[in-house]
Amino acid sequence: MSEDPVCRVCGSDKIIKILDMGDMPNANGLLLKEDLKRVKSYPLKYYWCSGCSFFQQIDQIPKEKLFSDFYTYQTGINTPVVEHFRKFAERMRNELDKKDFAVVCASNDGTEIAALKEYGKFGRVIGVEPAGNLAVIANKNGLETINAFFSRNLGMEISSEYGNADLVIANNVFAHIPDPVDFLMGMKEVAGNEGRISIEVHWLLPFLKEVQIETLYGEHYYVWSVNSMRKVAERCGLVLSEVEVMEKQHGGSIRATFLVNGIEGVSVRKLVDKEIKEGVLDRNRMERLQEEADKRKKDFIELVGKLKSGGSRIAIWTVPAKISTLLNFAGITVKEIECAYDATPGKIGKYIPKAEIPIKDESKIGVDMPDYLIVGAWNYMEFGREKLKWYLERGGALVNPLTSEIIRS
Repeated sequence: MSEDPVCRVCGSDKIIKILDMGDMPNANGLLLKEDLKRVKSYPLKYYWCSGCSFFQQIDQIPKEKLFSDFYTYQTGINTPVVEHFRKFAERMRNELDKKDFAVVCASNDGTEIAALKEYGKFGRVIGVEPAGNLAVIANKNGLETINAFFSRNLGMEISSEYGNADLVIANNVFAHIPDPVDFLMGMKEVAGNEGRISIEVHWLLPFLKEVQIETLYGEHYYVWSVNSMRKVAERCGLVLSEVEVMEKQHGGSIRATFLVNGIEGVSVRKLVDKEIKEGVLDRNRMERLQEEADKRKKDFIELVGKLKSGGSRIAIWTVPAKISTLLNFAGITVKEIECAYDATPGKIGKYIPKAEIPIKDESKIGVDMPDYLIVGAWNYMEFGREKLKWYLERGGALVNPLTSEIIRS
């Protein structure tokens, strides 16, 4: 661990190692066949701050190795996320008086930029995206995108050149940035005194309750609690005015609204109280996580063994980063699972690192007809059940790796 480590939110040195998942490859670093033997792994360890309940990695893989070149996740391929962005844009159209200018931090392929322009009726929307391949896609589609890592300095540059924004968004990125204080200060620079800052992020409470260990990987530097959100707001001179729970989003997420001028809402206090009741701020509760994670690993190994008994063929449907974590934590490889299927062009033809499972176009499911499909993106089980209704009707079965539930027609 780094010398004299301190919490990345409150600066306390009262941090405790909670979870060690061993050496893991870059979960989104899908590989070509010729690169399988050259994969690099990194220790995946998480610590908990007794001062502000921030759940965090201390030693992080440098962001440049994770995001700056070629990033495989593409928002526009994910139908439920596209719909989620549309609904949010429509909501902002109704809630905000001014919709002249919005900034999207970590804008991926520009899907959310497009939604804010079309459904939110914003006059101008600019995205900031560090992955070069995704920034190119967005700009080719006429969705204005700056290819860079967002920071306080960049926020100052944007506000200087374009003025302050009415809305500044960071959806599903606030767990991925090395310095959350610098990042949020950048959003504050863009928002000025009147703009709204909106951040969506995976929530620590459902993570703990369901032991969602597969949601952890190299680029998931943190899992946020409402309490730690409140602390980072205070440090940046902001008010956490509202927190909304989104139970179906990414296994349980929160949408936090920050203002320069405002008051803390009732929802914030209620959710912090809920976190206290559920043990998020309790050291003894947090220290049970390693034991619970090891049980999840054992359960998954037994599940795969049970499915494979009798010669059944197992595959994976959808290849989010979380499936790489679960496979490698459990030591499951191509020996047990023959292939994976996905619709993202950048993933097809590649392999899941260490597990060495090949990824095929999901159109091949009907040709191959494996007996079981483990749903990698288990947070979209309902969507998967509907999309793969034909597969179930032909005798296949879907498997939820989080709950071990097996779904048939």
